[in-house]
Amino acid sequence: LRVNYENSVDWKQSTNHLRSNPSFHGCPRFDCALIQLTAERVVFIRLILMFKCILPDVGAFQFALVQPYTAGIVGGSRRVDRDLRLTCVKAVPRADSIIVPLKSFIQGALLSPDPEHQGKFLVINHVDRDMFLCMKLWSHL
Repeated sequence: LRVNYENSVDWKQSTNHLRSNPSFHGCPRFDCALIQLTAERVVFIRLILMFKCILPDVGAFQFALVQPYTAGIVGGSRRVDRDLRLTCVKAVPRADSIIVPLKSFIQGALLSPDPEHQGKFLVINHVDRDMFLCMKLWSHL
């Protein structure tokens, strides 16, 4: 999946290539992204699969099955996370995955498993200047 977005660093169009493949060079690869879930809510997701639905006399619609990272974190964020301004997210169970239109994808995202807490992930915004600026803006909303 190619996701084009306006980069907030230089206001030029950038592209992320997201993959969903159970055997990408022999290893599973299910990329993460940021999507517009509702008009007011932006969330991180893991891409599971993409598909197209064709309705005769209507047209084709493109969708993705995604695993949202919207589960509540018991006890809130840890102090070290707050002090370092790290964003921690948690995936809902895979069985609670949802279908969203591909048009809702904003940009790719890098999430890293928290080695101390099963099912929790840290948003890595240091390697991408645009994601860094986006996370900084959203933390003030």
